[in-house]
Amino acid sequence: MTNNGTVFIGIDLGTSTWRKSTGLAYLVEKNGMPWIEKSPGHVISDDALIHSFVKQVSEEYRSMIIAIDAPLSKPERGTMRECEMRLRKHGIACYPSGADWVSKWVDKGIALKEWAENEFGAKVIEAYPYASRRVLGIGAGVKKKTEKGRRIIQDGLIGLIGGLDDLTKDGLLSDDELDAVLSAYTAYCDGLGIAVKIDGTDGAISLPVKRKNHRINEYFEETF
Repeated sequence: MTNNGTVFIGIDLGTSTWRKSTGLAYLVEKNGMPWIEKSPGHVISDDALIHSFVKQVSEEYRSMIIAIDAPLSKPERGTMRECEMRLRKHGIACYPSGADWVSKWVDKGIALKEWAENEFGAKVIEAYPYASRRVLGIGAGVKKKTEKGRRIIQDGLIGLIGGLDDLTKDGLLSDDELDAVLSAYTAYCDGLGIAVKIDGTDGAISLPVKRKNHRINEYFEETF
């Protein structure tokens, strides 16, 4: 049965088909806050597996917003888009989406976006979990590949997202799964109309906004 609500999907897109490098997660709105009902997962970056996940989730919800952690456009010229240059001016490093060594990743992200839009009429936005953590003040200086860093990031997300503590208990999510949850949270903020869009003529990156006074429904925007 289809739920009348919107589902907010986060995809931390990787390119490897020999290890689990794509994180997958989704949130719903419950009790006026973002809520996670199923544990995040990660799969090898096979298009069929990623598509299958989106299809399964789509069967239960009326509409969806998908936030993909990958560049979803290419620079009009040079190796960097305007949105990437704007982030760098604020001290947030990012990959140059026009560089040859990331071209496979960028092409994969663009193809996934077009597929989701054409197949489901989904709204698809570009997320950037590292920048999101900087904005939210969650583990901004930690290394997400380390156990300590992942614990700090996960604890920060538990303060934002209902149900996450019950799902994880004493367990620790992978860095791909954490990035997928951050991306899903960005989609949630976009759905509420409170995401910050760092844009330009050749693309845009969406970021969540920081909570004010620890209440989910009160936000303030960072200036970029």
